[in-house]
Amino acid sequence: FLFAGHETTAKALTWTLYLLARSPQWQDRLRDEVQHAIGSTRLGPGTIERLPLTLRVLKEAMRLYPPAPVITRLSSEDLNLAGTPIPKQSLIVIPIFVLHRHRRLWDDPDRFDPDRFLPENEAKYPRTQYMPFGYGPRICIGSSFAMLEANAILATLLLSVRFDWDGRHEPEPVSRVTLRPKGGMPLIVRPL
Repeated sequence: FLFAGHETTAKALTWTLYLLARSPQWQDRLRDEVQHAIGSTRLGPGTIERLPLTLRVLKEAMRLYPPAPVITRLSSEDLNLAGTPIPKQSLIVIPIFVLHRHRRLWDDPDRFDPDRFLPENEAKYPRTQYMPFGYGPRICIGSSFAMLEANAILATLLLSVRFDWDGRHEPEPVSRVTLRPKGGMPLIVRPL
């Protein structure tokens, strides 16, 4: 699939569709949510607010496959981190992919579970436990738009097609500027 729009949104949707193809029960729940939210109207700004499950699915997909799997920063001063000196202007690499799957931070971290992002669960996470768009003064300024865009595109797709996994292809995540599946993401797409 090619999505017109922001590359982060495209990568997030690619991995989301893969996870939904592997978890048809979640795909069915999402489709039900979208159909109920839209009713006989069209998808619009007010509809997106009525798609909390869709948002949770996107968040969980970005936890498992963060669009930006690594962020880097330069230390602005000399630091000491757990006994290790870090001189000023050192390159600090923050492995978001690893952080989002860390066994001390997440229960069963490799399992796709959108309920991790139910409001009562999400409120318990420290802000730096989940950082698909970074953190602090250099956080992605387009994060709100990217989530809105991804939510709208996912809802639109689920109204017209079903995504299935072929049972063979296991995508290999490749870290470039964004996290992409090596060799693409072949999925079976069936019109509804």
